[in-house]
Amino acid sequence: MRLRYFYRLAAGCFLATIALLAALELIASIIGQENVAWLENPPFLVRLPLGILGVACAVGIISLWFGMMWDCLFVNKLSTLSKVGWFLLLLLTNMLGALIYYYAQFQKREPGISQ
Repeated sequence: MRLRYFYRLAAGCFLATIALLAALELIASIIGQENVAWLENPPFLVRLPLGILGVACAVGIISLWFGMMWDCLFVNKLSTLSKVGWFLLLLLTNMLGALIYYYAQFQKREPGISQ
């Protein structure tokens, strides 16, 4: 049960990171690259917490990726062809595939029950 919460947190953190990076790119394109030069070298007190958060999110999404591969191969009771397809998606698309599998297969199941 705790693992499900960890996976939910990792998926949310990854989506928040993608949204933040997209927002920063949008802001940079609107106000111009020369006006956001401070983003290239922010102060240490800004970099430290963001760096710690980035490391935590990276560990979380890599754990999510391995967890979803494990779930696909050994826990989920899909047909063999479906398992091969999902596993190839997970293997070839890495973290994005882990998010797709998480929301399409893992999250829809009842906790502790495999289909």
